[in-house]
Amino acid sequence: LQLAVSRFGSSTEESHETMLLPRPRTKLIAWLVVVVLGCRARALGDASDGSGNCSSSFVTTWRDGEVPRIRVQPGSTTSEEAVVAEMVATLLKAGAVVVEGLATRHDMDTLAADLARDESGTFRGAVGSFAGSHTTRNAGKPLGESSVAQALATHDVVVAAVDTVLAPYAKRIILGTCSAIAVHAPENSTVAPAPPQQLHRDDSMWAVSEWAHDDRCVPTGDGVDESHQGPHLSVSTMWAVSDFTAENGATRVALGSHRQCPRTRFAPEDLAVSPAAMPKGSVLLWLGGTFHGAGAHAPVRDDVAQGTAAAPDTTRRGLLFIYNLGWLRSEHNFHNAMPVDVIQRLPADLKDLMGYAGQNAVEHPWYTGPVYAQPYLGGPQGSAAGEGVQFAKPAAPTVPDDLSLGNLDAPNLGTARLATEA
Repeated sequence: LQLAVSRFGSSTEESHETMLLPRPRTKLIAWLVVVVLGCRARALGDASDGSGNCSSSFVTTWRDGEVPRIRVQPGSTTSEEAVVAEMVATLLKAGAVVVEGLATRHDMDTLAADLARDESGTFRGAVGSFAGSHTTRNAGKPLGESSVAQALATHDVVVAAVDTVLAPYAKRIILGTCSAIAVHAPENSTVAPAPPQQLHRDDSMWAVSEWAHDDRCVPTGDGVDESHQGPHLSVSTMWAVSDFTAENGATRVALGSHRQCPRTRFAPEDLAVSPAAMPKGSVLLWLGGTFHGAGAHAPVRDDVAQGTAAAPDTTRRGLLFIYNLGWLRSEHNFHNAMPVDVIQRLPADLKDLMGYAGQNAVEHPWYTGPVYAQPYLGGPQGSAAGEGVQFAKPAAPTVPDDLSLGNLDAPNLGTARLATEA
């Protein structure tokens, strides 16, 4: 894989265009066997070698009560394989991980400006709803509104980590959800903030999330199954378009809840959660089985309410992508969220993730994209329509001469019918 400083962000804004250029996806099946070149910090600034200095280009930090995080250093020359391997290992253990340094603050400002040009498709949740009355969503169409959103959806480091987690359970992964989500402050000091979002698992949108784990769970003394307990159905990513803090509604994550045994449909009332605080440009990843939910925005400050201070923009803005197994239905119907001509102009790797993969065996004016949603049927991975065995021309069946529509009493009718069907 090509190594580039800009791929992992930079202390200067000039690198943002290079970092977000679309790049071909490379599917590696051996990410986890790569030796991790980073250093793991268990306390503030402490490197794994005990020297207090980290000579490698990323640091993984684990602190009690906090979402583990990987900080990719500006100007990093660390290989993508090492970063991806660390992301996957941390994600599988904790159920969530924050990665800093994969995008710049300038990228996020550009994205916010792109999405602000047309907010007509944005909706607000009802009072007391799952969506939240102080939360707005722009679903599906951000992919067609911003080249930055397109680049983030196909970010090779993030997609490689997602692919590594989900690859054992499907030939391909798909991008099933894209939503710009903002948690707003109350309108004024007399309005109470909307409560935190109900804790939930993203894979609960598919019934298989329940029965696929029932027979595989092996209870232990603390109720946590340390063994693999079923297929991972999805991985979610939330890019921080603004700073995420505990005060503005940062996503709350129940670490380790993906290994809950026995698995419950609803989160236990005493389940501990950690706010995923992260600076603008970071990304939070979590497994589909991890309980999580948006936090509540803090009330309006007294000095702002009294007019002695200007009201700052404390809105928590994020861009959510959910990637799921290719044989599961996506949450968003992208073909209903964007015009056909917009979808056709999207980068090829993004269209592939959205399910617009492969080529039609014939052309027709009705066809605006690949008709077969599973181009791998009967053929190798990457095969196009017409290349699989289901398209191979079968040999003509042998039918006895005495079999005809007018001779239903032919003695070999049953045998002939079975031969024909075979």
